[in-house]
Amino acid sequence: MAYGLGIDTGGTYTDAAVYDFDAGDVVATAKSITVKEDLTIGIDGALGALDPALLEGVELVSLSTTLATNACVEGKGGRALLVLIGCDRRVIEWCGAEYGLPPAEEILFVEGGHDMTGKVAREPDWEDLRRRVAASCRKVDAYAVVELWGVRSAAFEVHAADLLRADTGRPVVCGHEITGELNSLKRATSALLNARLLPLTADFLDAVRASLARKGLAAPLVIVRGDGSLMAEDFARTHPVETLLSGPAASVAGGFALTGERDCIVVDMGGTTSDLAVLRDGAPDMATAGARVGAWQTGVRSILVHTVGLGGDSLVRHNRENALDIGPRRAAPLSWAASRWPRILSVLDGIRLSRRRHTHPQAEFFYLVVDRPDPESFTAEETAIEAALRGGPLSVAELADAVGSSVYTIRTERLEQQGRIMRCGLTPTDAMHLTDEFTGWNRRAAELGVEILAFQLSLSPKELVERIRTQVKEELYLALAGMLLEVEVPDLAASPGAAPHLRGVARAAFRQSLSTERGARLLDLSFRTTVPLVGIGAPTHLFLPAVARALGTSCLIPPHAAVANAVGAVTGNVVATAEVLIKPEYRKTGISAYFAYATLVSRKFGLFADALAWARERASEEALSTARSRGAAEPEVAVTVDRDEIPVPSGFRSAKAPGEEEVDGAPEMHFIEARVKARAVGRIGARS
Repeated sequence: MAYGLGIDTGGTYTDAAVYDFDAGDVVATAKSITVKEDLTIGIDGALGALDPALLEGVELVSLSTTLATNACVEGKGGRALLVLIGCDRRVIEWCGAEYGLPPAEEILFVEGGHDMTGKVAREPDWEDLRRRVAASCRKVDAYAVVELWGVRSAAFEVHAADLLRADTGRPVVCGHEITGELNSLKRATSALLNARLLPLTADFLDAVRASLARKGLAAPLVIVRGDGSLMAEDFARTHPVETLLSGPAASVAGGFALTGERDCIVVDMGGTTSDLAVLRDGAPDMATAGARVGAWQTGVRSILVHTVGLGGDSLVRHNRENALDIGPRRAAPLSWAASRWPRILSVLDGIRLSRRRHTHPQAEFFYLVVDRPDPESFTAEETAIEAALRGGPLSVAELADAVGSSVYTIRTERLEQQGRIMRCGLTPTDAMHLTDEFTGWNRRAAELGVEILAFQLSLSPKELVERIRTQVKEELYLALAGMLLEVEVPDLAASPGAAPHLRGVARAAFRQSLSTERGARLLDLSFRTTVPLVGIGAPTHLFLPAVARALGTSCLIPPHAAVANAVGAVTGNVVATAEVLIKPEYRKTGISAYFAYATLVSRKFGLFADALAWARERASEEALSTARSRGAAEPEVAVTVDRDEIPVPSGFRSAKAPGEEEVDGAPEMHFIEARVKARAVGRIGARS
């Protein structure tokens, strides 16, 4: 039999699924804790839990990864220099930071370039570029080259890249290779981020290859792109930025593969976050502005995903008003921590027996994740925190005492953000231990954590567990209602100051849905959707059914929902798109010619029919070429034409272009442009 192996490295778990391509079914699954400082540890753990006999039949390995997304958020990556040709320095100074670009003084500006029609406006001074690059090459791992009008002609980007590779031996990324986005700042961000991710991605893929080799797996490796399609390993090594939002994209593909629902809302509830995405006619809604992660606004094609900091490992604690907060901060569950370090139980018991109420949570612990001293980058307190934790986890009070601080003034946030230390605390996963919905770790630690917080809130442990469960459902409902409003009523959702009011209305609607009172209501509130909710992720089945009922729809939790991302990773196809733009040249007498702009070349035509025929052929060739470079075997291509016209105002006439005829009775139209789009779809070669 032909098997595929899907691997998803999530923030909490690494999932694996063996998929039978012939039967179209999942034959084995496994989960392992993700270790962020070395993602291959989680991969080794998941592979080790699978039957070796099944792995012998694996012909394809597909990976969805959080590496690129996490690197953006955490500011990690190699040293890259951005070279901008024909771009105005003042624009970068004014707007660059909004897109994630560095300060203008850290960018190399080159005068010259093409104009908006693709004609050479001014030849750059190539020798000056070489001299300036030579002075910086020892401090740079990779280069990104973007020209202002590189989407009209990429000739100067290509020439600059050839010079840089020859002179420095470093990798070079061109903007036109990553995105056809007209916005030059998005192209610059995309290319620079891609250059920064090159060494990280190469190291990761090498490590994954080593992990697979330890299990005797030499099958082709593919990676999920941010739009849910696949790309081959070699392509991913040169285009790592395309793995942004790879995990959420795999979850959508997995939800579709496991249910077959073509119109639905996929809800992926993991340990750290819940990702929401809309599927229409089998295709996910796409982010029209391109993938945005952290400070980086790119032009990279990706699904439209709504992420909320809510998951099985969301931190549960009381706030200053002594009310319950769940998330968005993540914590390692107390039940897990105590199963690894039994000493935590005695500390928790001591906190419980003290019967003291605090304004600051006490039943929280820290442990050291990365033991790599770096005194130059951290404060004296941060260095002392890491030193104190080398002996094992400490409660927040113990840690404060060890570094000469207090629970109110100790600063752990930066160390947590950089993944050097990890917080442990009460989570919904702990609450599940008390309801026997999940029993994987130390139940007693969960009981103690619940008792401590219940005393703080003047509740019984049973009442607190039920409140946690209800509040998780409510937060998930609010996230879904907010997403639906953004999709269906974008103007209202985007109105300044509207968000908290809309959230208040949605909260009232959810609470009405839970009410058992049947009396008259002055205002009956509800949000409804006609499409089902498809729930994936380990804890989803505990919370989503109630949310679906509140939204007046059904809930589908398919078999293998807990590893749906891994299933989505291995069931996807390669999808590549290309676009050729046709624009008219107007004279006083009307349209005199047409210009067709492809990625690397532009052409001038006298007749629209000739321009259209060339554009169809060129777009098809580019889409097919890209699909094959991503690993597709025998891709199929479809071409669509979008013609943009506007009515001519009364009293005016628009002269017809050569080759165009008037249609009796038809309104006079003014031709703006036509976009010829090709879409190539194919399966990875190993399973064709």
